[in-house]
Amino acid sequence: MASLAVEADVSRASAYRYPHVLAEFRNHVADREEAAAPAASLRQEVQALKAAERRLRQEHAREVRELRSSINVLAQQVQLLTLENQRLFQAADRNDRVTRIDRS
Repeated sequence: MASLAVEADVSRASAYRYPHVLAEFRNHVADREEAAAPAASLRQEVQALKAAERRLRQEHAREVRELRSSINVLAQQVQLLTLENQRLFQAADRNDRVTRIDRS
């Protein structure tokens, strides 16, 4: 209450002579504290959501790296199978005992 009296530029004794003013001041202070509580919980929620977003972005980046690695492995396997297929066709062409079936 001392700070209220200083702000109002009156003595503390004068401030205490008006209990309705003090009650109104206390109500305003309580209202402000109540209004600040949800803001604090909202700040915490925002921080939690940012942390979750950061975690999800990291997980997404890891998945993308794994998928790119899988693509490279699969591309190498396709290339190997293509070369093996060509080798088998060439061997079949050289061998008279094998009849080639066209895929038309």
